[in-house]
Amino acid sequence: MVDPGIVVGVDGSRSSLDAVRWAAREATVRAAPLLLLSCITYRGAQDGPRLAEVLHARAERDVAEALETARAGSADADIDIRAEVSHQNAPGSLVDRSAGAMMVVLGRRGLGEFTDGLIGSVTSAVARHAQCPVAVIDGWSRVADGTGPVVVGVDGSPSSARAVGLAFEECSLHNTELIALHAWSDQDLSKLPVGVEQTMERSVLEAGVAEWCERFPEVRVRQTLVRDRPVRHLLEMADEAQMIVVGSRGRGGFSGMTLGSTSAALVHITPCPLLIAGPIRPER
Repeated sequence: MVDPGIVVGVDGSRSSLDAVRWAAREATVRAAPLLLLSCITYRGAQDGPRLAEVLHARAERDVAEALETARAGSADADIDIRAEVSHQNAPGSLVDRSAGAMMVVLGRRGLGEFTDGLIGSVTSAVARHAQCPVAVIDGWSRVADGTGPVVVGVDGSPSSARAVGLAFEECSLHNTELIALHAWSDQDLSKLPVGVEQTMERSVLEAGVAEWCERFPEVRVRQTLVRDRPVRHLLEMADEAQMIVVGSRGRGGFSGMTLGSTSAALVHITPCPLLIAGPIRPER
């Protein structure tokens, strides 16, 4: 099977075309192949063969429009762009493709009228179960020029470490600043001597970025430490950021948990592109 590289869910909506534009930019800077995938859910013969024909024709139009958009967004780059129509339901098809993909890119909301397209519930399902990073795109027009910092949440967990690595990679590719945010309020450290709590949490932040600072010395890093829940501060920074990067679950997660509270909340409300690091799979 050909490496799909970056996979984009397409349903003809404006949101999915924003996802295509963002993915074309990422494919260009990464020299990665791009797969545009439109999914059809056809639930039964009782609906008649005519419906299947209409849905397939609509999906073909959607991927054709997406293909034109992707080519326009990568006109100066020699990247492989393919388009495909799948008859599997959208979450299942995208999650299956995620197993070999660099990332899956989705618009936050789609049409979903007849095709079970990439509406919020589908995007949420893929974000929970994908085996690679998932980018959820909204507000593309505001950050289309690629300016603004990348913001990453740091909490010391293995998932956070993967998110930090992705954030450094994005900053290196786009020559932009990284803001590393560590917000804590989920641990009771009130009995510790004054100052010890902040010192401990500062060490979590510094340790979380230290390895990646060595790997990407060209990336400018600003460290921010706050005592509060992380979502509010990440959203405040999102107003100026070109991207927010978070882990799929944080240090408060448990075995088998597919999406942490912070990433789950941000999927629905982040006003800029959101990149969720995929789960860390145990080696067999």
